[in-house]
Amino acid sequence: MASDVPPPTLDVPDGWRLVSEERTTPFDVRVVTVTANTRIYEDVDLRERLADVADTAVTWRFVFASRLRIRPANPPSRTLSALVTERANSRFVDVLGERGFESIDRADARRFDVGADRDPSDDTSAGTDATLPVTEATRYRARVRLDGRTVPVEAYFAAWAAGDGEYLLGGGAYPLSVPGPESFDPERARDELFSMLRSIR
Repeated sequence: MASDVPPPTLDVPDGWRLVSEERTTPFDVRVVTVTANTRIYEDVDLRERLADVADTAVTWRFVFASRLRIRPANPPSRTLSALVTERANSRFVDVLGERGFESIDRADARRFDVGADRDPSDDTSAGTDATLPVTEATRYRARVRLDGRTVPVEAYFAAWAAGDGEYLLGGGAYPLSVPGPESFDPERARDELFSMLRSIR
């Protein structure tokens, strides 16, 4: 059952808030069951700073983490990992659309070390190999409509094996510019997003 899957955890900056936690069973047939526990956080601080010049219903920045459990459990394989990643990527695009993103295009991908920002003394990594796993994050370009104009945004999604029959998923988005006099650094936003993705456990 989805309730049996523990929630993922991740480190978010000040000004971010948990806005949703969902337990689902996206796939359940006689031979295999897939359950998930997902948490979504938003940059509430940025939303509030832009309240006077922008629609506060617009999702400017968000990040999510999901723990996916497959039963019966089998060791991760290249085929299974590719299937999970492709299905989850498709679902991520749907989520972007549901959150008001338009003109969503898959741009490219970049590799990064999972857990690279994690404290080596963290108990969750004790006893594991010193080599950090590497995964690939898919980059998407999209736009958010605002008062008759559109704002460009960038989004990333990644998935990686976390043990027999278990995967961690993570993704998020941020604007490349914001309206009004507020300053915003998209490169810093990208770095913060990847820091959060690396912290998922």
